[in-house]
Amino acid sequence: MVTKNTRLPFGKHKGKKLKDCPASYLKWVSEHLTDSDFHDWSVAAKEVFEIHKKEDKFTGDLEEAADDFLRKHGVDPNNL
Repeated sequence: MVTKNTRLPFGKHKGKKLKDCPASYLKWVSEHLTDSDFHDWSVAAKEVFEIHKKEDKFTGDLEEAADDFLRKHGVDPNNL
């Protein structure tokens, strides 16, 4: 069973607890993994995303946006 405290075994945030992932990633997982072997992850991500939305915990999105900006301009944020 996948819960908000389950660590991701895949993807960009591998090793993070689901509840600690950025809202943008939770939304992506909930929308794109619905018809796959990761359906349980999709359901759990949607639940955590809704909790984040209610609690207004979108601080992770700012970091994600900054990393995307750097990548678009040829800078690897992991090397900073």
